[in-house]
Amino acid sequence: MNKNKILGLIAIIIVVTIYGVSYISRDVIDNYMHATVIVGFQLTIMAILFTVYNLFKKMDFKIEKSDIFIICLSGLFGTTFFHVLTVLSITAIGPTVSSLLFGFAAVFSLLIDTIFFKRPKTKLSILSVIVSLIGVYILMGIDFKDLASTNFKGYALTLLSIISWVVYCFLSDKVSDKYEKTVMLNYQAVVGAVTTLPFLLVYPVTMHNLMMGKVIINLIILGVFNSTLAYFLNIYAIKNIGVTLSNLFMNFLPVVTIILSLLLYGTIPSMNQVVGGIIIIGSVLLLNKDQNNIERVEELNN
Repeated sequence: MNKNKILGLIAIIIVVTIYGVSYISRDVIDNYMHATVIVGFQLTIMAILFTVYNLFKKMDFKIEKSDIFIICLSGLFGTTFFHVLTVLSITAIGPTVSSLLFGFAAVFSLLIDTIFFKRPKTKLSILSVIVSLIGVYILMGIDFKDLASTNFKGYALTLLSIISWVVYCFLSDKVSDKYEKTVMLNYQAVVGAVTTLPFLLVYPVTMHNLMMGKVIINLIILGVFNSTLAYFLNIYAIKNIGVTLSNLFMNFLPVVTIILSLLLYGTIPSMNQVVGGIIIIGSVLLLNKDQNNIERVEELNN
């Protein structure tokens, strides 16, 4: 395994850990401001940080006219649509179940990769995604026949947020080699901030709620870590380990959530959660092995 791939794996592990924490942060702040306003503040922080960094480093902000549409579209899918839908889904079905359903990200990325990019998939890669879904199903401990009767809206919002994220990953991957990562993320963050901040006019926030300690701390977690740092590391991971493997790692979100619940609240995981978590880890190892095999074949052919 080469150095870049190892660094890519480390990057995506950090991303998943940050996202696992962010699910809890969103749930805390949701009690004090509307979901869309949370996203507005989060993406504004992200836009400011990337702008300051890029100006300090004297980065080149120029982008080709042909890429403007793709970058703006990736900003809409990866910031506006993804975060708004995620926060709304957390409000509807809670952070744990919402993070559990993110296991379907790998399935969507595999489908998009195969259908639109005509990239061949091996039996092992398909098996790893199926095994991953089995792990998610066991870990959730939810009867899918009851989804419509419980909270179909919440599950639908989660699936839409997943689709938005996968589309964002592929759009970003299409142009990320041409520009500095922080510059591209800067534009995406600005698109997100511009399209979500107006919600403040619809759902105003009181200064009392905004200045509460736990609100400020969790907004910092969302703006600085969940958006700024995690997005940068995610782009880096995609370039080094691919979209499908990156999204398969998102299945660790519920594992992170469970561990945090154990550490912060003393909640002991159920047998289903333990077994499901082990199966998910196994699925990631399967896909990683498959990609290593593909790389070896490509090296021999070259």
